[in-house]
Amino acid sequence: MKTTLAAGIALLALAAAPAFAADIPVKARPMAPVMTAYNWTGFYVGGHVGYGWADKSWTENFAGFGTSHKADGFLGGAQAGFNYQINQLVLGIEGDFSWADLDGGSAIIFGAAAPVTVPFNTNVEWTATLTGRVGIAFDTWMLYGKGGVAWAHDRYSTSFYTFPLLSEVTETRVGWTVGVGAEWAFAQQWSAKLEYNYMDFGSKNVSFFPTTTMSIDQEVHAVKFGINYRFGGGPIVARY
Repeated sequence: MKTTLAAGIALLALAAAPAFAADIPVKARPMAPVMTAYNWTGFYVGGHVGYGWADKSWTENFAGFGTSHKADGFLGGAQAGFNYQINQLVLGIEGDFSWADLDGGSAIIFGAAAPVTVPFNTNVEWTATLTGRVGIAFDTWMLYGKGGVAWAHDRYSTSFYTFPLLSEVTETRVGWTVGVGAEWAFAQQWSAKLEYNYMDFGSKNVSFFPTTTMSIDQEVHAVKFGINYRFGGGPIVARY
């Protein structure tokens, strides 16, 4: 009898245990953060500084002689653009303007009995580009290529036609450009970039004196470091 009663009490205790355990509050586990990729979509503006060099080839169209030189120096300016991101693909458009002081020249010695040194000088005073961009985003990093239209404003001088006085000519050229770069979003609305631009302006006749022309061929290279402020972008922090 006592054995039967004890067994019954034990069975009742086992049956009630799950219900009692269900009433005990369980502390919720904290949710793990979900990392979100950076979004490059949006407008941006910024500035840049850098170094540039221009390869110049001069050919006198009547006499047929020629010379070449490199004009180099520092440049700096501003840029603005817009990006639109589709998965990892980033499509964009950008315009930039760089004040420049790319200066250089060469000289030719004419005459044997009474040699005369004639200079041929170049100064690239500014460049500008309007380009489309295609990039691949790796979260806060983006690698991109660009291509489009380029402009350059040049100042040329020589004393070949007006010796001993220098004769100066200025002009604005239109050409094409391609480039590559990398950009890093180091804060939600700030990014830094490093890029290389190649600009080709072809050959153009430049007149220093009536009825005379010099054919001048020009290529410009530029390496730029820039900072952009983005109207949009992010998030680059974890959310829950």
